[in-house]
Order: sequence, then C-alpha cells, then structure tokens
Amino acid sequence: MLREYFLFIQNYFKSTYTNKKHLIYMVLSAFFYKGFYLLLPICASLIIKYIATGDFTLAYFSVFGYALLYLFYKVAEWINYEIYTYNMEKCYVDLQNRILNKLLLVNEDFHHKMTKGNLVNTITRDVVKVGDMLDPISEFLTTFVQVLVVVVIVSCYNLYLGLLILLYCFVYLRSSMRSDKFKNVYHQKVLKDDDAYSNLLFQTASGLQEIKSFNMLDKIKSKLKNRQHLYSKHYKQKRKYEVLLENDVNFLTVYFRILLYMLLLLGLIHGTFTIDVLVLIISYHEYLEEYLYDFLYAASTMREEVTSLKRINRILNYKHETEDFSGENDTDDIKGIVEFKNVSFAPKNHKVVRNVSFKVGENKIVSIVGPSGAGKTTLFNLLLRLYKPTKGSILIDGVSIYDYSKRVYANNVTVANQKPFIFNMSIRKNLDFVDKDISHQIEACKKVGIHDFIVSLPNGYHTILRENATNISGGQKQLIAMARMLLSNAEVLLFDDITTSLDSQTTKILPKLLKELKADHTILMITKKPELMKCSDKIFVMDQGKIVASGTHQELMKTNALYQNLNAYRSVSRMGVFDHD
Repeated sequence: MLREYFLFIQNYFKSTYTNKKHLIYMVLSAFFYKGFYLLLPICASLIIKYIATGDFTLAYFSVFGYALLYLFYKVAEWINYEIYTYNMEKCYVDLQNRILNKLLLVNEDFHHKMTKGNLVNTITRDVVKVGDMLDPISEFLTTFVQVLVVVVIVSCYNLYLGLLILLYCFVYLRSSMRSDKFKNVYHQKVLKDDDAYSNLLFQTASGLQEIKSFNMLDKIKSKLKNRQHLYSKHYKQKRKYEVLLENDVNFLTVYFRILLYMLLLLGLIHGTFTIDVLVLIISYHEYLEEYLYDFLYAASTMREEVTSLKRINRILNYKHETEDFSGENDTDDIKGIVEFKNVSFAPKNHKVVRNVSFKVGENKIVSIVGPSGAGKTTLFNLLLRLYKPTKGSILIDGVSIYDYSKRVYANNVTVANQKPFIFNMSIRKNLDFVDKDISHQIEACKKVGIHDFIVSLPNGYHTILRENATNISGGQKQLIAMARMLLSNAEVLLFDDITTSLDSQTTKILPKLLKELKADHTILMITKKPELMKCSDKIFVMDQGKIVASGTHQELMKTNALYQNLNAYRSVSRMGVFDHD
C-alpha cells in the first residue's frame, strides 16, 4: 500500500534537481515541531493529575513546560516553512528554465505532438504543483511516523487499546487510498479535457477574424460545448470518489470515536483508567484523527502532483529534438556566397530534397519557385541549420555551415517568414531584441518603408502592439519584422513567401526595396509573385524535391513549361476578391 508512494518520492528526486538535504532538513524540522506538539497532551494530563492530587508546585512546572513546548513547536514550524519556501522557489525556477531550454531545441514534430493548451497548462499549473511537492512528501513521512508514535504511546498505557487503534488506522488508510486511486484516474482525464478545451480556445482566439468571416462561430461553440461536456462528465466522476472518500473517512472516524469513548468509560468505571489517562488518550485520539487526515491529504496531493510530474517529463524527455549543429568557427567576416553541393534530405526514408546543387554569389537576388510541396521551405530549413542533410554539403563562403559557431551563424543568416512573430509590447521593444540603438531602428524602418506609418501613430515607436500585432495590418506587421531582420546586420537574408501577408501597395514597392538591400546582402526568396521573380538575378525552379530548371525570368519563360504555368497562374486576387495570394 505504501510502496507506491515511496516510488513517487523516488521519481520526484530523479526528475527534479531538488537537493535531498532540503528534504532531510524539512523532515527533521517537521519531526521537531510535530514532536513538540505530540508532547503537549502529556503536559496537559500531568497538569490535571497534579491539580487532582493537590501538588500545585508540580502543576505550575507542568504549565511552564506546556508553554515552553508550545514555543519550541512554533519556532520549529517557522524553520520548516522557511526551508519549504526556499526549495519551492528554487525548484519552480529550475523547472521553468529546463522547460524553456528544451523548447528552444525541439523541432516542428514536437508541436504536432504537444498542443498549445497542454504546453501552457504544463508550464503554468503543473510546474507550480511539482515545485510544491516537497511539502506533501515531508508531511507524508512525518505524519506516518506520528501515527506510529501515537499507537506506541497509547499501547504503553493499554496494549489492547493500542492494537485497536492500529487496526483502525489500517482500515482507514486502506479504504481511503483505494478511493483516492480511483479519484486520480478521473483527475488525469480532467487535466486532459482541460488541455483540449484550452487548446481549442487558443486557436479560436487566434483565428477569430477568419472564424467570423466564414460563419464558423456556431460550429466552434458546439465543439467547445462538447469539450466542456467531457470535462464536466469526468469532473463529476472525480467528485464522486472525493465524496465517497470523505464519507468513508467520516463514517470510520465517528464510529471509532464512539467505540473508544465507550471503552474508556467502561475502563474508568472499573478503575482501569484514571481521569488523567482518559484525558491523555482522548487528546491523542484527536491528534490521531488530525494526523490521519494530514497523511491522507499528503498522499492524495502527492498522487496528483506525480501526474503533473509525468506531464512535465513528457516535455523534458522528448527525444526527437533538433541537434545542436553549431561548430567552433568564430570568423565573422562573411561575404554571403551560398552553395548547395549534391544535397539530399530524406527524413524517415521519405525524400524531400533530391540531389540539389546550386551556387549564389554575394550581393545577388535568387528566387526559388515551384508548386506546393516541391521542397522549397525545406531548403530554407536546411540553410537555417534546423536539420542536417542526409547527403551532400551546404557551404557559405566555401565553409560548411555546420562549422560556424552559433553566434556567427545567427548574426549572418536570418529569415523573414510568411507569418512573423511579434511580441505583445511596443514597436521599439520588439526591435530592441536585435539592436537597442534607436537611430539604427529608425534607419531600418525607413529602409523598409514603415517609418512614416510608425511616426503617424499617437505613441510612435512606443505604440504597444497587441498579441501577434492584431492592431496593425498584416503588411505593416511584416514590414516591422523585415526592419527587425535588417537590424541583425546579417549577410544572407531569406524571405519565405513574405508577400502572403503584404497588401498590393506594399508588394509593388518590394522589388525596389530588394534591389536596395541587394547592395549589402545576398538574398534568397521563396515567392509566387512574378514581379519578384523578374527582379531576381537567377531563378531556380523546384519540383518533387529537385531543381528542374534555372535561369533568368526571360530565359525560363522561353524554355520551361512549369515556370510558364507558375507565371500564368491567376489566383482569385487577380479577379479582385483578395489583395494577395
């Protein structure tokens, strides 16, 4: 029955960096303050005994002893609390840091397996629970010993009463822990339901505009209602076992108390017990009820917190993480000559990129085009060192990209995505992450054409952007992200189909901006826009993971049917429905 809980404690110390000395200190301080508390009934019975026998001097000494014991009890309790607070803070910070470091390493596969709702609940709720776990562990160990001490003390006065109390403790704990085990089964389901509901709610909040546009609100409400129904169903089952647990405890407690009082009364009538012994045993029985409740509460809390620990370990033990492909080359004098040599990438034996070779000179603009699923974004992911090719090599300035240090590579290769991430803070603070010099920020914003818009805002660069920058347009958000990218002073700029979120007016000025950027950068872009293809020095056409053609816009329009089809494609934007593809 108890083995399961000691395994919980063992797993806790394996999974957290909690110092075992802290547990020893907590248990020792708890033993002291609970030990002093255990002696109080003995002092109380002695006071009654000496008053009854007329020995008032000893009675006064017993009162003084009672006061001193209570003072020691409170001091030891305060020490225990201070140790607990210190460990809670240390454990909480440590787990948060470890999870953060893990999240910085994981790949896209992780986000498919771990929903946002589960992730947020684990980081917020579960980390707090596990950080708090040392307290119930200490309580579990100390109250277990206290129960045994009470049984021994009562047995010293009457062996049969001691054995009866021991039997009561066994039945009490056996019954209670069984109900608690079933309760925890539904507690895990409740957490899972809460994760699913939170995840759907996050998605709804993120896509509210589209949901309203396509009249999906009623269906979303229905899905949320179904999630709520499952949550309520499992929560009711959890509450059912909580109520059963409480009823069993109350039933056993009340009827054992009645039985004990009857036996003590008979013993008093027949002279087996004196009044002071009767007071002492009644006091210890009341203590016992309190200890058993504390023991059960600690055991139940531990079981719930072990569930939280498993959820945290699911993140920390995630194996399919992106390796650290950094090298030691710290040379920062990079020109930006990019070269792919016979590169293939076949994760899980599924070929995504097939024998790709090309070279991009410094201060050039190159477009990578092709149908959806051709492998364009995978090329960028390889160039960003998110993955390593199965075969071949990728070079910058003739050096393998995996030889460069993390600092040098991050400073020289950067990307602008279709959906850039913007923090819920001011425009300036978003740019501060890369360069805190306001003059550099203004220069970058002027270069991408967003400066005039920013200064027209009431708070200018101090304007707070809502989460995901929903208080500005998609095009304005993309331009701020581009300004942030320019602040990095990277030599190689990657644009991953950024025109998706740009309005038609901004898209028109992009070719001019790219030509200006070309003077100081090497630019590779994935695009569907013919006007951007036209301003490229060279275009690589991809299909089914291979480069099937290369050349200028004019050359490919004459020689390559796939490229001709890509340019001839007319999206609904051309018919005036949307401003972008």
